[in-house]
Amino acid sequence: RDPFLGYQNNDPTQGYKKDFEGYLIYRSQEPEFNDIKIVTDSKGEPKFWKPIAQFDLADGIKGPDPIGINGARFWRGSDSGLQHSFIDEDVTNGVKYFYALVSYDMGDPNFGTQGLVPSECTKIITEDFSGVLKFVDYNCAVVTPNASAAGYLPPEIAGDVDTLTSGIGTGKLNVSILDPSAIKEGSIYKVEFGSTGTFPDYFTNSYKVISTYNNVADTLFTLPQTEIGSNKFSPPFDGMTMSVINDTSISIIPAQTGWLIGQSNLTMIVTKDVSSPVKSKAWPSDYHIIWYDHEVATTPFFKIKVNFKAVNLTTQDTVETEVFDKDGSKSLTIGDDIVVIERVAGNDFRLTWRISYLQPAGIGYQPKYPQPGDVYQINTKKQFASGDYFQFVTKSATVDKLLAKSQMKDIDVVPNPYIAQARWEKRNLNATGRGERRIDFIHLPATCTVRIFTVNGNLVKTLEKDGGPEDGTISWNLVTEDGMDAAFGLYIYHVKAPGVGEHIGKFALIK
Repeated sequence: RDPFLGYQNNDPTQGYKKDFEGYLIYRSQEPEFNDIKIVTDSKGEPKFWKPIAQFDLADGIKGPDPIGINGARFWRGSDSGLQHSFIDEDVTNGVKYFYALVSYDMGDPNFGTQGLVPSECTKIITEDFSGVLKFVDYNCAVVTPNASAAGYLPPEIAGDVDTLTSGIGTGKLNVSILDPSAIKEGSIYKVEFGSTGTFPDYFTNSYKVISTYNNVADTLFTLPQTEIGSNKFSPPFDGMTMSVINDTSISIIPAQTGWLIGQSNLTMIVTKDVSSPVKSKAWPSDYHIIWYDHEVATTPFFKIKVNFKAVNLTTQDTVETEVFDKDGSKSLTIGDDIVVIERVAGNDFRLTWRISYLQPAGIGYQPKYPQPGDVYQINTKKQFASGDYFQFVTKSATVDKLLAKSQMKDIDVVPNPYIAQARWEKRNLNATGRGERRIDFIHLPATCTVRIFTVNGNLVKTLEKDGGPEDGTISWNLVTEDGMDAAFGLYIYHVKAPGVGEHIGKFALIK
């Protein structure tokens, strides 16, 4: 909300105007983002930065803003709708990138005499002259992509997040790993739901996430029903985020409805009963229709004796069924309907699911009637109810030494040869001096020693790597053990990783 623009609809009770319009994602190789400030005005002066991604509200406010600055017009988006995650795949390993996630407002062409152009929030990253980071704002990040260590095994989510660990809901849980290095080993997560109302008229109203790590339980957060949906994500936690998909509409699940046991080829079509505006109701339960070799029930209304019964798997109750006897045979025959009945308060009831009992699909097939022991299954979509929960365990990233040994042949030096400079070296802001010089050893094991020799066998530099499994790179600034700049020429390097193996390679420096 922006107090500068006054009240929403000029009504103080509605608070100040909401003018948020969208997000921009900037990526630069300079902390000031100057290299991407390339949108110029009519005088050729830079006015706006060029983003790598933009997401805006689908509200009809789009395209260039009508006000502009000396002919440069801010692009307000294309009504794309907001997106809450983005993967940047157009990067080069070893290059330091500066990112900013910037919100912007819609501007106001009718404000005052000249109108207001859209404005952005700030993005601040500062470095000193030696390239050391001093400040990174909360909406910014500094990232240097690199290949993972040899033998790297990514973190895992262990457990079924497609179906509930316990409960009746049929929705799904989507867990996304944001930061592999932050995933904890053996941490247990329970995603538990809350609901209002009583079965069958209940509604999911919240979910909470409880973590148990080193036998200590902690409720991380609780989110309301408004934060449940395919494009709604939880706050990041322990290197992850999640979204919950809730089946709010009660309906048949066709892939899970059909003959479960038996060889019957009769076609059974299940639909919501609509015969009575008052009594018909979609019911959030799963059922088994079980056949016997004798009569086991009499229908409540038409008093037809049947050799099957229905069991509500959700409540574990045996429920009544009615046969709509279309041919007047006083028995269940092809062409009739079976309706599942659920009792409510007192003697009241609801007609829930109607099962059409039909001929086999196809031409010329002879009916194979249900036999004793045959089971027809009906599964329905259901909201999450109080007490429903998913549970999963995280496994942190690890290194497989046997795999690492097989990948030692991938160890390399970049650039090779090194010719005067590398593209990822820091810019030089000093008036004198060469500035940074750097080569990278890549695809290294997580823990290893790199020794660099001249071709005559003289030791030039020893590098020790003891990082996590996510980082398979170590850099050399081309300075020897004696503090001297390395001479041009051919060098031999030797990599030794305890419990993994050894590797020898070569590289050249050309000044």
